[in-house]
Amino acid sequence: MNIVYLHTHDIGAHISPMGFDSPTPYLQAFSGESVVFKNTFAAAPTCSPSRAALLTGQHPHQAGMLGLAHRGFTLGEKDHHIASILKRNGYETALSGIQHDFAAD
Repeated sequence: MNIVYLHTHDIGAHISPMGFDSPTPYLQAFSGESVVFKNTFAAAPTCSPSRAALLTGQHPHQAGMLGLAHRGFTLGEKDHHIASILKRNGYETALSGIQHDFAAD
């Protein structure tokens, strides 16, 4: 089974898979073969803590992400990140684009 986690930066729900009339035909087609979560809430008001919650399953303060990654904040334990969990279970993981969970090592 392949897993693709797609998170758009600062677009909110303003794309066609979320019901808006916007020109995102590739995302619309992809969403037809995917699980799309439409009834969700942000765990924090800023991007790094919100993404930490999404990618660790923990509240931002539990994950250690109390502020923005580009301001020096980082995850307390990277082992809780979904990429680490998937890798331990035989998946190959890759990142494309921006990440705001921890600074590059």
